[in-house]
This record gives sequence, C-alpha cells and structure tokens, in this order.
Amino acid sequence: MVSINLSKTRKLLAMLVMFTGVVLGTACSKDKDDDDGGDDGGGEVIVGGISGDLSAITLEAGKTYEVTGDLIVPEGKSVTIPAGVTFEFQEGKFDEAWFIDVKGSLYVLGEADKRVVFKPSAALLASPKNTGIGQLWGGIIGTNVAGDLVIKYADILHAGGPVREENAMAQPLTGGGGELKAGDASYALYYIRQRDMRQDGIFVLLNSRIAFTPDDAIRINGGKTLMAYNVFEVTGGTGGDAVNIKAGTSGDFGFNLFYNLATNGLKSADTGPGERAKLETNFYNNTILNSGYRRAEAGRGAGLNYESNSYGKCYNNLLVNNRFGLRLVAGETRPNMEKTFYGHNWYYGAVQTIVDEFYPTDKTSSVGLIGNDPSAPIPDTDVTGAPKANNPDFVNYDPSTFVFSGNETIANDPLARNVTPIPANADFHLKATSAALTGGKVDFGAVHSSYVSLDGKLTFTAPAPKEFFGAFGTK
Repeated sequence: MVSINLSKTRKLLAMLVMFTGVVLGTACSKDKDDDDGGDDGGGEVIVGGISGDLSAITLEAGKTYEVTGDLIVPEGKSVTIPAGVTFEFQEGKFDEAWFIDVKGSLYVLGEADKRVVFKPSAALLASPKNTGIGQLWGGIIGTNVAGDLVIKYADILHAGGPVREENAMAQPLTGGGGELKAGDASYALYYIRQRDMRQDGIFVLLNSRIAFTPDDAIRINGGKTLMAYNVFEVTGGTGGDAVNIKAGTSGDFGFNLFYNLATNGLKSADTGPGERAKLETNFYNNTILNSGYRRAEAGRGAGLNYESNSYGKCYNNLLVNNRFGLRLVAGETRPNMEKTFYGHNWYYGAVQTIVDEFYPTDKTSSVGLIGNDPSAPIPDTDVTGAPKANNPDFVNYDPSTFVFSGNETIANDPLARNVTPIPANADFHLKATSAALTGGKVDFGAVHSSYVSLDGKLTFTAPAPKEFFGAFGTK
C-alpha cells in the first residue's frame, strides 16, 4: 500500500488524449484532444446528485451522472451500466473521494463507439490536487461477497483517492481487517476471493483504459480473471504495479499496452488473503514501455514479475526501455519454477544500463533467476541485443531517444518524477517491415477455456496467442 505525497511532480499535461479502444486491427493512436483524458460518453444530458444504492438508480445510455456520494451495489443485487454512460465524481464537502463499493455483481457494458467513462469533475481536474497520478475520486471496489465484476470498453481515469473508515477498502470485506487503512491511497479497481469464502464469479476487463493512479491500478486477491486489449498509462506514484495479482487468482492477461508505470506491468505473487498454491497466470502478447523508474528502490521495477510460488506461461511480450526485463525472483520468494515457462520475448533498450538488466543481475539488488540459476536458463528464443539493436519499428513512436542514467542514480534521475502520458498520435502497431511480426510462440493454451458470468448470460474466451511480439501486429 502507498500513502502518496509525491513532490516535484509536474502538473498533468493540459491536452490529454484518449485511446478509442485497444483492439487488434484498430489504430493505437491518440486522435482526440480532451482535457481530462476521457470521452464524454455522449453525455449531453447531465443528471445531478446520485449516491447510495446503485441498483435503485435507473441508468440511461448516453447520460452523464454527477456522483455526490459513495455508490453501493448491494449484496445479491446485479447492476448493469449501459453503453455511453459517464460518471463524473464530484469532491465531497469535506474533501471526500467517492467510491463504488461492489457487494453484488457489476457489469459495465460499454461499446467501441459508446464507452463508459469514470472520471473526476472538471473542477477537480483543474485544481492543484491534480498532479498527474490520480487521487481525484475513489475506485471500483469488488468485495469478498461480490459476484461478478465485468468491465468492457470503459475509461477509468484519475482514481485512487484516499480511503475513509466507512469504505469497503478499510473493512473486513476486502480481507482481514481491510486491505487499506483510512488515509491510504486506493486502487482504481479491486477484486477479492478470500480463502474459505465464496470462490465463484469472474473478473473480466476488456478494451478498457486505466490511467493516472497513485498506487496499484488494479489489485486482485483471488478469482478467475481475464484481462485483454487494455491500456494502462501512468500508474503508480512512487510505487505500485499496473496489475498486482495475489494468491488464489488464475487467468489470462494478453494484448495489453502498458506505458510509464511506477513499477511492474504485471506481477504475480502467491501472498495475501486468497487461497494458496493456485496462482496461475499467463502473460502473453503484451507491450510494456518506459516503465519501472518511479520505484526508487534499486531492486524493483521489472516489466513482468513472477514471485512467491506463482507460476504460468510468459511468451511473446514486447519489452521496450524498461528498467528491468522479466523478473523471476530469486531467493525465498522464488516462483514455482516447475510450472513456470518463458521465452519468445523481445527486448529493446536504448542505453547500456537497460540492456544490462534485460535479465536482472547482481549489478543491482533486483537479481533474478534467469541466467543466474540452473533452473532458469536464458532462452535462445528471446530477442536481445546491444543498445538500440532490434528496434521493433512502431508505426509512430521512436524508442531510440529514451534516456536513463542508470539504477545507481535512480532517486535523482528525472524519470523518477516523470508522469508524462502517452504522446499524441503515438501508434504502437508494427510497421509492415518489422522483424517483430514473426517469431512468437502460439502452441500453448489459455489457463481457462471460458469465463462465464454467474447468470450464464455472458461468456468470454481468452484471445489466442499471436506470432507477432507485443499487443499489436500491423494495422
């Protein structure tokens, strides 16, 4: 957990722009200027002052709802948020950040051209509180009595506000005495399947954007989970992973884009309140760029991370200018190496200090197993090379200009305070001439053959791996 007071951060760039959806075959480029980084959801009609029992509120597609208090999905109830809805979170009278506490099932069903948006008010965005790492409203919190949490085509922006005693995050509903304490920065999304409690239900996140958070963007403490075609952007202040996956979780994580993260893109660790010895997660066809530098510790900040008896398959990822490459943690917190398989990953580093840590070494305290332990040889299927070798050739993004002075000076490096979002017009598809279009591994299956909602009305399947590296092929 992180309590944030990040000094010397730059104000979020005035003209943030939004991805229209990260789906294979569509452009991954920013094509719309918007102050708050989100779509207006078509919300010309504004409904003021909603709070309380969300199941008692009739939500209409295309409308904007001003949130003026915590929203609750009651236990045993099911709430669907239709396409085109925008939630605009206001600041409370006593500076409260409002949360959505989910004790039943929540289905956020946006569409490609009618996204659902969760964002703070214009006043909060323009205030000094906006330092570029969220905390302007609470988050969507799935509790240990919740059913499904399904989110499609949504934008969850500037979340992670401080927890209050009455919030689920500070209550036993989120594990033990509560996952966080009052005053702690929250997560944008949270889901738990506590041991010795209900284990059914699914957590699905597709085609969505999570941006600007002070700590973990997502914390998962168990559950059957699918995450694909998402964008994670500027997550974590001085720490925090984009997706921090804990005990009891199992699922598939593919075709996601991660940009400028404080620590890891995807991390699995068999710790926390979930059931032990079943944390199986596949990480494949993800693109991770410019990440790991706001975590000041010398040994933290890998792009992908398995530790503490977790396991899974890790293939076809495109790791560009990250502080460390795939980290299989050494020592007492090592992953289950008998069930961990990796290779066919593409590494690019603009400077020698990045290249030196493609496989974390004893040059820093981040030493990992790969290349340093007989159980974890360096795969001959990986693509590595000297600084600026093996440029993946993005359609519109040049990684060769990236500058990093080195891990020994990370606390004073400008990257430790950098909260710059994805550049306008960046496009992380690969050029038709890119060598990264081939060489990936495709002969492996998903952790789960399907993800079915409790009512049986929604069924999802994990996308099959592709031969190209990263989240996108050619246009």
